[in-house]
Amino acid sequence: MESVNTAVLRQPGVPLLKKSHSGCRDCRVRKVKCDEIKPVCSNCRRRYINISQCDWSTGSQKSKKSAVQRFPTPIIPAPRSSLETYPNTLADTTNQWRSLELRLMYHYSTIVSHLMPACQGAPARAWQHTIPQLSFDSEIVLNPMLALSALHLHTHTPHDSLISIALRRYLDRTLVNHRQALSEGEELSEQLWLSAILLCHVYWLLSRQKHENEEYEIPFQAIKMLEGVNVVFKQKRKLLDRLGYAPYKLESLPSVLSQDELSGNAKLQMSRIEEDLDYLTNAFSMSAESETIQSVYLEAKESVLFHYRAFFSGTSAQILRRMVTVMPARCQLTFRVLLEHHSPLAMALWARVLVLLKGLEYAWWVNGEGEYEVVEKDVSGMRGLMPEKFRWTMDWPLKVLEGEIVLERAPVSLE
Repeated sequence: MESVNTAVLRQPGVPLLKKSHSGCRDCRVRKVKCDEIKPVCSNCRRRYINISQCDWSTGSQKSKKSAVQRFPTPIIPAPRSSLETYPNTLADTTNQWRSLELRLMYHYSTIVSHLMPACQGAPARAWQHTIPQLSFDSEIVLNPMLALSALHLHTHTPHDSLISIALRRYLDRTLVNHRQALSEGEELSEQLWLSAILLCHVYWLLSRQKHENEEYEIPFQAIKMLEGVNVVFKQKRKLLDRLGYAPYKLESLPSVLSQDELSGNAKLQMSRIEEDLDYLTNAFSMSAESETIQSVYLEAKESVLFHYRAFFSGTSAQILRRMVTVMPARCQLTFRVLLEHHSPLAMALWARVLVLLKGLEYAWWVNGEGEYEVVEKDVSGMRGLMPEKFRWTMDWPLKVLEGEIVLERAPVSLE
């Protein structure tokens, strides 16, 4: 397990949300984090009209909670690159930030919430109703919601410096909130769960952003986030079942057609994929590996085949996108270790799953766009991580991206 050890940098003039046991009375009563800006904190400024001063009277403080963490730490891994300080292009005035927050909240409610996957991990009602409602009373939900909204806006307006600042600001605040919750041993709540779901989606795309001269790296922040969510679900399954949520990793796999039930075209395409995978695995000296490593690779190979069989069986795009994103988390831990160590075979197998997204209708939350584009960046990036002699292993995925190989299936009636 990893703990959050990111040093969150401070923008000149912008108070951070500090760990506090002496915030205003309203924030203490509502059990939300107070930034202690006086005379009126940010929470109360948003919540009340014409408020001139918070109630700063100090009540009896609750004893500190047990140091034993009841909320697993892998839910929030430290970002790979440090979060940059905000440029001075936006002064931290109340009106400017409030206007930007309103813009982001409106954009989330009217656009982003309708783009997100209505799957078991977070049903449609959570994106469109629960998250906005909880954000009014919870900084833990508000900040990642605004970060996701800013990420979508920045995807389509990459030169808007204000949106770039907002994205980093609200992601920073989210991490601060979570570190406080984890360090205080806070029990899992619906707010913390939804915040983790939001962060999974932010990291899935944000981890693809690369600055000038920065080398590609496999998006382990996103993978570890998914692992963390799964750990939490297993530990708090009864609570989350009651709330109507199901896990990412443990979602039931779809039923697939047998070889005889597939259409003629699907059989032909499946046979070509099987030939490619056999050639790929035979090219590596599998017999020289330990039995454990051999079994990991063979399991991953079977996982690739299952993804394609599900594709040709007419499994909905909604479910297939989910399957693609969690493939590394669904495999054994050793497979993720092999990916992290840039194993050519592990990267080649995952690339063959990622390109399945090219056979599905575009979805922003998984495909990304612009500097947050996913599939082409991952395939070309992983190819660049390989020694020259192994780069041929990416030929098949590259042919899919270039349109030389077209993944076709019969129209699916229900998505």
